[in-house]
Amino acid sequence: MSFKVHIDQKVSGNQKIIKGLYTYFFFGKEAIKPFFQHPLWCVWLFVLFSACQAERLFKNPNPYQNYLNTLNKSGLENYGIGQKWINNGKLTHASNLPTLQLPYNEMTYFDPSKAEAVFLQYGVKEGNNVIIKADVLTDSSTVYFIDVFKREVDKFTQLHYSEEQQKIEYTVTQDAEHVLRVQPELLGGGAVVLSIEISGSLAFPLPDMQSGQIASFWGDARSGGARKHEGVDVFAKRGTPVRAVVNGMVRRTGQNRLGGNVVWVNSGKYNYYYAHLDSQHVKAGNRVSIGDTLGTVGNTGNAITTAPHLHFGIYRRGKGAVDPFPFIQVAEKPKEIVLSDSVFLKDYGVFSVNNGNFRALPDLKSKVLGKHPKLTYFEILAKRGDWFRIQFPDESIGFAHQSIVDVSSPKTQAIELRPTDTLFEYFDRGLLPASNFVGQGKVLGYFKDMVHVQLNSGIKLWMKER
Repeated sequence: MSFKVHIDQKVSGNQKIIKGLYTYFFFGKEAIKPFFQHPLWCVWLFVLFSACQAERLFKNPNPYQNYLNTLNKSGLENYGIGQKWINNGKLTHASNLPTLQLPYNEMTYFDPSKAEAVFLQYGVKEGNNVIIKADVLTDSSTVYFIDVFKREVDKFTQLHYSEEQQKIEYTVTQDAEHVLRVQPELLGGGAVVLSIEISGSLAFPLPDMQSGQIASFWGDARSGGARKHEGVDVFAKRGTPVRAVVNGMVRRTGQNRLGGNVVWVNSGKYNYYYAHLDSQHVKAGNRVSIGDTLGTVGNTGNAITTAPHLHFGIYRRGKGAVDPFPFIQVAEKPKEIVLSDSVFLKDYGVFSVNNGNFRALPDLKSKVLGKHPKLTYFEILAKRGDWFRIQFPDESIGFAHQSIVDVSSPKTQAIELRPTDTLFEYFDRGLLPASNFVGQGKVLGYFKDMVHVQLNSGIKLWMKER
């Protein structure tokens, strides 16, 4: 499979349109008739119009909605390619997505002729910082619309969108499931690496340390199970400086039975609690900046029998204690993407073994959503390390390990279509007259009681299994 084929087709079409417009302006409307016979002339006029209006269009809020409105006003929603773009971007496609673990990245391919969109769902925690990027590998002139939605059952509320750069960065304000939609402009596309990275939104409270060194977490049992831990504990040498994680004001300092020497810092929405300090270096009313020393690590209060450590807690106004870990967790690098894997993109595959595992996540320990027989057919949506993100004909999406997959023209038997066969344009819908498609072909794969067939002419159909 070659990306160059798709790109050359788009460039060739563009050259025809430009040539047609040039001919019109210099030789009159009779000479331009062949231009209007081009099947996509109206689409290209829309694309050219959008390009002329780009500076105005993309400075307004919500570029995706503006683009959709412009498409509707141009009348392109009445044409097949316009309808595809609108329908493929609808959030109903996000109804049955697996929830991915972050960080996550994948390489995918947007076919310019299919007006495709990609949807990815992931879980986030209050205090996380999220960075989403679409790194374009081919056709860098294409504009990609990137939008993030909060999902509550089947209700989607838009939270963020990209404006000019193909990137979104935001801080999470409440635990939720988020859905990412990425869709290129009409007739745009190519190979893209999508990445969703996650980290804490605050500085770490101890120097030269990170969240991997936290020894006791939120919710751990305390006092024989009578209460739960409302913070995290980071063990360090006595006297290690304790730092401000935000710019704010010292609300109070003092001592209490559990925390010993403590410091409270307020930043408006949140109060930050530092406990078991050996010493306090600030007083109530002091203004502090990120990195300022508030005190030193100790084991005062009820930590007198344990090694020196910092108890760090966060309290949100009107809610109380919240888990500090998502605020200070260390950023993890997503897996390296192998660019040579691009040969697999937007191809199809089948399971090469019986009981092929269809998994919720790209992990051998993840939930098995189903087991499928050998030669079960699916489309390949993306590649990530040793895993394919795949979609079955019933639109269910998950992952399959490359060790149990045959990709591109697996060896299956020949078949002859008969007038008595029941044929469909798409899986289980779009009934076709069998008499129009009799002849020799090959089986691409199976799904449930259906067979996917490609005729010698290149036409692909679904038929009821005999």
